[in-house]
Amino acid sequence: MRNKITSLLIEEKADQRIQFYLSLDLLKVNRACVCQDNATDALVYLQKNTGFVPDYIFISSSIPVTQAAVFIKQLRKLKGMATVPVLHFAARAEQLPAFELYAAGFTDSLVKQPDIYYLRDALKAILEKDYHPAKTAEEAPMLNNVASLIKEMLQDSVTNIEAPHRLSA
Repeated sequence: MRNKITSLLIEEKADQRIQFYLSLDLLKVNRACVCQDNATDALVYLQKNTGFVPDYIFISSSIPVTQAAVFIKQLRKLKGMATVPVLHFAARAEQLPAFELYAAGFTDSLVKQPDIYYLRDALKAILEKDYHPAKTAEEAPMLNNVASLIKEMLQDSVTNIEAPHRLSA
């Protein structure tokens, strides 16, 4: 785990942002944590502040997945952002299945916790993972292909049942 990290949290709820800050402070690894309410503001911030390249980006589940996927695609075009891990920050009930998570462009997920100590422990586990840039960059296209294949298989496996034109008793 790095001694000091920078992060970007996209979360509209102030309580969740405060809990996130406090959890990072308990780990004593927080160098800077920038928060934005939505993906649009976050992208504008990153475009204006080109010197800020966070070590991690956390996107709340309150941001629709389609909007997060567009944000991640635009993020990857920015200088220095191609390999920054982007994590889906969601309550356990809002967690995405792995293939949807990777298809949207997320690197991993972080479960929202009921208090700062549980969140601290979850963050510690995330910060100890090795998101090797080359590995992440190589796996993303492969996972996108897998997600596409699964969607095609599901569409092909659905059989159309024709209803009779008239039902009689």
